Amino acid sequence: MINLFKKLIKLVPIFLTALVLAIIVWVSSVSSSDPNQVITYPSPVAITILGQNPDMLITEQSTTNVEITLRAPRSVHEQISRNFNQITARINLSGLSAGTYSLEPEVNVNSFRPVQIVQVSPAEIDITLEQIATKTLDITMLQTGNLPISYEAGEAVLSSETVELLGPQSVVDEVVDVIANVDISNAISSITRIVELHPIDRRGNIVDGVSMNPTQITVELPVRQLVGYRNVFIKIVTTGTIAQGYHLTGLLVDPPNVTIYASDPDLADNMPAFLDTAPINLSGAYEDFSVNVALQLQDGIVVVGNQQVTVEVGIDAIQSSTQLVGVPVEIINLGVGLTVNISPEFVDLYISGPMNLLEILSSDDISVVLDLEGRSPGTYQLSLEITLNDPDLRLDSILPGTIEVVLWR
Repeated sequence: MINLFKKLIKLVPIFLTALVLAIIVWVSSVSSSDPNQVITYPSPVAITILGQNPDMLITEQSTTNVEITLRAPRSVHEQISRNFNQITARINLSGLSAGTYSLEPEVNVNSFRPVQIVQVSPAEIDITLEQIATKTLDITMLQTGNLPISYEAGEAVLSSETVELLGPQSVVDEVVDVIANVDISNAISSITRIVELHPIDRRGNIVDGVSMNPTQITVELPVRQLVGYRNVFIKIVTTGTIAQGYHLTGLLVDPPNVTIYASDPDLADNMPAFLDTAPINLSGAYEDFSVNVALQLQDGIVVVGNQQVTVEVGIDAIQSSTQLVGVPVEIINLGVGLTVNISPEFVDLYISGPMNLLEILSSDDISVVLDLEGRSPGTYQLSLEITLNDPDLRLDSILPGTIEVVLWR
């Protein structure tokens, strides 16, 4: 029995050697069919933040994702490519107070085996933590622009008088005021507007990175006209008639309304809602013109500002149309030795334009030309060249539209 045991002991090295050789052969066989590869994946892995104190804010973070390089068999890389979202990266902020830290991201690839993490880029993430701070400030309303003359603004009513700020301590400390801008330009009645709030620093610059509650407010601003003042519109007064054959296209006054003042408020309140201009003479007018005119004021009434207004008068000719029948056709550039016969020899024209020009229009004012330049014997259908003696006239139609031309020697 002892001899048998001794023989078995002597065989152990042989068995171990055979086992090692078998493992080497197996590994070599597996490696040749599924070799290891080192791959840097182009898709970044998003960083998850863990353990953040709710009283702290991340005010700076050097990056929000990392790039990883892995060593694994080709078959495992294929699995990773298909399920890359199973790889995670996280940073644990547990126990960290305000300050700046360089932290190493923890990448988890346990869903895939065998895998070796070769590189994580960047290897460290810089993170700045700040204490969350709050502050309550009164809202300051700023009026921009100017009210028209004779108007004044009362005391504004804000839907909220204060605003609460929330954000990193350093940012909240920068805010010294919260303003609400209200543009009152040209307002002639009370204003009700929703206005955005803006946190500003000591230099008047808007501070970013701070939250506000509320972010906007409703502003009610009473606007009223001073006693003795009143806004009235301008009524244009004209005399005479424009030239025959013309019509009025428009009357415009600038400014269209004015502010008047009376030391007796009842006088201002009881006057008409308009002021007449001095009469504008239109007699014989046949073109646009502009004129400065005074206003007709009753005693005790004065105009605030310019005492005159400008009136733009628009005048244009009345448009009409007419027919000229039997206008002769003039032949030019007939070739030497050629005889011509045209049909018809007269045409009818339909012309439109200002009535005063049409009333004196005759066939002598129109050129109807048939140009035979370069034409050889034959029969043609040709168009005519029509020339009107006034650019304000328009040719609407010609009958017939073409002329039959016969040329022979």
